[in-house]
Amino acid sequence: MKCRICGERFFIRRSLLSLFNEDKEYICRDCYKKYPININYETIQLDCHKAMVISIFKKKLRLDYNLFFKEYSKIFLSLYNNGVNVFFLDDLKYSYDFYEYLDCISKIEDSDIVILCFSIRD
Repeated sequence: MKCRICGERFFIRRSLLSLFNEDKEYICRDCYKKYPININYETIQLDCHKAMVISIFKKKLRLDYNLFFKEYSKIFLSLYNNGVNVFFLDDLKYSYDFYEYLDCISKIEDSDIVILCFSIRD
């Protein structure tokens, strides 16, 4: 396969049990090391509920974030059955209006909120 970040060819090591699986990888091991995933978890207390912000990278990268679909799909599937509202964002910047919007959404839906984003801007 060809890495979609650096363009180098790489191979997936397979065993006898996984020989016929159609697992696709889009990023080589070197690029995984170069762009490490660092999951940050923050909780924001709202009036009635709480909002949880989960970011995957420490800073905004100039990459196609869809290449990391396996990682954030695992996070989403772990949150899906908990009865919370999940929002996906590319990047997030905290502001006073942002907190107000979160509070309104949590009151309307009467549930907690989970925001899954790739990076948080300062």
